[in-house]
Parts: sequence; C-alpha cells; structure tokens
Amino acid sequence: MKKVNDRVLRWFFGIPGVIDEQVRSEIGRLSIETLIAVFIFEVLFNIGVGIYIYFSTIKDFESFFLFIMTLHLFLMIGIIVFFTSFRLQRRGVLNQEVTTKTGKRNAIKSIFNKYLTKLPMMFLFIWLLVTSLDFDGQNFMNTLLSWSSIRQALQPSVALTIIFIIIDISKVRLLKDES
Repeated sequence: MKKVNDRVLRWFFGIPGVIDEQVRSEIGRLSIETLIAVFIFEVLFNIGVGIYIYFSTIKDFESFFLFIMTLHLFLMIGIIVFFTSFRLQRRGVLNQEVTTKTGKRNAIKSIFNKYLTKLPMMFLFIWLLVTSLDFDGQNFMNTLLSWSSIRQALQPSVALTIIFIIIDISKVRLLKDES
C-alpha cells in the first residue's frame, strides 16, 4: 500500500525524488492549507455569484452558467497549483538531482513523457474555456466542434507544454562527483 501511496503522491504533486517523512509532512501541511483556501474560496465565490444573480437580470442563463462553471474550474486549478506546486518548488521538494549523465537523460525523458501525457488534458481544459467564452447563445456543440475553437485551444496548449517542459528540464541538476 505504501508503494501505491508514493506513486499517487509522485504523480499528483510531480515529485521526482525520494518521498521521505519530510516530504510527506510538507505535502500534508500544504494539503491542509490548500483545503482551507479552497473552502474559503468556495464560500466567497458562491456568495458572490448568488449576489450577482439576485441583483442582475440575466437573459441567457445557459451562457452565464457555462461561463461561471468554467471560471470556477480554472480558479480552483489555480488555487490548488499555487498552494501546492509553487510552494513545494520554493521549498526545494520538486528539484531533481541526478548523479550521472544517463540519469539526466532518463530524467529529461521522463519529463517529456509526463507533459506529453498531460497535453490532452490541458487541451481539453483550454478547449472548454474557449468554447464557453465564445458561443454567445448559439448551439454549444457546433461551437465546440468548430475548427476555430479547436485551433484556438491547440495553439496555447502546445505552447504552454513546451514552456513547462523547458522549465522542468532546467530544474534537473547533475551532481558533481567530489572524488
């Protein structure tokens, strides 16, 4: 069971090194802080949306609903990324140190594989965001499956994937042998 937990932690948080007690306690503390931040965000976001709906006259509720759901999704992802990944990076948990050049090549290959598997998910998120902001009460499926919305989502997905790969490759350090 411990190997499964380590694998899930490694996959979800992107931890390249060994998961020891210090890393687990750091992840636990940051996860609790993230949960508190998500709860506060949910309360404030829902109060804000409720007040906006109460005091405004919304003519196209479907567009408003899709926009609010997409905005909520991206704000949640942003909060989770800020409270976990950026803070783990600042504490040095996500840095990857290797001892040999073949280890560095393997680490870079694993970074490529990680982001190539995340590319379809990123494309889907951006595709839904572009479509929900663009369909203006028209048929949602026609707008979703149009070539322009697919192209508008594919370009930033590929560009962001390349940027993230470059950033992660810069974190791989080759340790010098001291002998």
